[in-house]
Amino acid sequence: MMAKRVLKPATVQAKGSYSPGWEVSGGRAVFVAGQIPWDENGNTVCKGDVAGQTRQVFANIGAVLAEAGGSLDDVVKITVFAADIRYRDEINRVRTETFKEPYPASTQVAVASLVDPEWLVEIEAVAFIED
Repeated sequence: MMAKRVLKPATVQAKGSYSPGWEVSGGRAVFVAGQIPWDENGNTVCKGDVAGQTRQVFANIGAVLAEAGGSLDDVVKITVFAADIRYRDEINRVRTETFKEPYPASTQVAVASLVDPEWLVEIEAVAFIED
């Protein structure tokens, strides 16, 4: 039997669409590599539109998890790499469209650049899927 419990200590503040931590037991861990805004043909989508690219990235993460028998509901941690910190609000808006409370634990960083200059966001995830 799998158990997931969100960790929200009173001494740690979390503002926004993330949880401070998760405790998990049982089940299977799935580590999703950084996903990029590519469609099924390997083409960059929504050039110049970080919200559209973020939706595609989450769809790609969902597809990887489906291959393992899971879904985005199983995600307990994401790491967001943004090409510009000014994209933070748009990325967060899409994240709240994608996940429901309790939200995954999250780290979001702005990087000097991603591999392809057309990519505005890359996201990796960790999920725990019940056996």
